[in-house]
Amino acid sequence: MRQCPEGDYCALSFAAWVGSIPLAAKYFHLFSPVSTAANIIAVPLGTLALMSNLGSLVCGAWFPWVTELFNHSAWFFMSAMTAVSEFATKIPGAFFYVPAPSWLEIGIYYAILVGALSGWLFAPKQRIWSATALVLIVAGFAWHWQATRGETRLTVLPLNGSHAVFVDAAGRKNDWLVNCGNESAVNFTLKPFLRAQGVNRVQRLVLTHGDLRSSGGAELLNKLFGVGEIYTSPARFRSMAYREIIAEFEKQPRRHRIINRGGAAGCWQVFAPDATDNFERADDAALVLLGNFYGTRVLLLSDLGREGQNVLLSRTNKLRADIVIAGLPDEGEPLCDALLDAAQPKVIVIADSEFPATRRAGPKLRARLEQRGILVIYTRTAGAVTILSRPDGWELRTMDGQKNSYRTATGN
Repeated sequence: MRQCPEGDYCALSFAAWVGSIPLAAKYFHLFSPVSTAANIIAVPLGTLALMSNLGSLVCGAWFPWVTELFNHSAWFFMSAMTAVSEFATKIPGAFFYVPAPSWLEIGIYYAILVGALSGWLFAPKQRIWSATALVLIVAGFAWHWQATRGETRLTVLPLNGSHAVFVDAAGRKNDWLVNCGNESAVNFTLKPFLRAQGVNRVQRLVLTHGDLRSSGGAELLNKLFGVGEIYTSPARFRSMAYREIIAEFEKQPRRHRIINRGGAAGCWQVFAPDATDNFERADDAALVLLGNFYGTRVLLLSDLGREGQNVLLSRTNKLRADIVIAGLPDEGEPLCDALLDAAQPKVIVIADSEFPATRRAGPKLRARLEQRGILVIYTRTAGAVTILSRPDGWELRTMDGQKNSYRTATGN
């Protein structure tokens, strides 16, 4: 039996890589261009480990010192294979997180791959049909890209006592993440969500206030993804843990940006707080942001408390918004009646959660908001909320299946 040359290993590794690309993207949201090169070394090491295990099984108890040698050999080859794999992941550009492709896209990929490798696409009788099909496929993807490239997607994620808002704009450099939750929320909710969106780096992180339920996972987020810039309010919060988080980001110049009332941060207008404000509760000093996405106005109130709401109303009357997103303050209720009168929203998203019990919207709040005749969505029951904003209008979807569309021009 002839020995398998290195070229065969390379061909086998390349075939496995090409065949697994869409499935790796679908289930793991990963694309790794170095897999073939790494497998050229890792696959033979794995083969040697299996051979050593088989030798250990054959020798068994009747040849103990050889059995022990085979066991040590298997351990060495497995350790070497692990080391090669870990080294490959540390190469710059070794892997990227990508959005999951649809089953239609996966089917088209395999159809083209099988047709090309079998030679069917290039057969003389099939060339015209193959060329026509490829042109139609390319045209379809180009049309879809053109139709969605100007779309902005906002996702409200409940995070067990807090919430985050991810703004997926055209081009990854325009993305924003408002709050991140604590470390547990980052590990179990935010990390898989961002990877599923194809996020490899968080370009801009906004921490609305010093509550660790909203900001405690910032350092872990930075380790997992890397955070480009961090935006905070000018308020001084008493939380030492929050101050340590900010100090860590300030070690690199121009990375920490303080945004004041009346200023702007990218697509956001800042309405509160002011640098001179001195609130007793952290919730009252939360950042209040208003974003305008193709004419759709989104007001983010975070966990703004009643005193903060009163101060906000005393300083501006330009709070009108199509969508208001609010969490629950530690004391009192969000969205007092005067604030609702000023905002006049079409939709209210209350970012509450099942646990802890104190972060559930109570019957009194529900009854008061229901009297307004406005669509109110509670993330505790609806799950994550997605808002798609386009030049002609916006659409709201929830995990529990609700779907509502609105036209920007008519406001219906």
